[in-house]
Amino acid sequence: MNGESIVSHSATHNWLEKRSTSVALWAMLITSESTAQIAMKLGGDDLTTTPFGLNWLTAALTDPAVLVAVGCYMSSFLIWMLILRSTRLSVAFPLSSLVFVGVLLGSWLGLGEHISWLHWVGVLIIIGGIALLAEGENG
Repeated sequence: MNGESIVSHSATHNWLEKRSTSVALWAMLITSESTAQIAMKLGGDDLTTTPFGLNWLTAALTDPAVLVAVGCYMSSFLIWMLILRSTRLSVAFPLSSLVFVGVLLGSWLGLGEHISWLHWVGVLIIIGGIALLAEGENG
């Protein structure tokens, strides 16, 4: 192997490693934020019979679903900070709208909620917008 091909191989490896790390962080962010929203919904459902007040707050702070949601939000914050280290905010923030897709899918699959065709059209528009954003970055 000559020097040029070693440098080329190293550059390709670094690009692939950076890309796979970025994809993993985005997958973790979308999963964490979507899970937080679904857990918060479950926690809210658990608290519907408790009147708002100190008892409600105590119940919320000890509810397993609420605790999962808080943990996921904390994870999301840390992951978001890692993403912003290497991604421009003008790109990262629109990409974070994939959480809407994750929440919709989780609501449908995990909570059995009915999703109207207009919601599915909205998902396609979000994905299309993200595809346009990505193409704008490449162009």
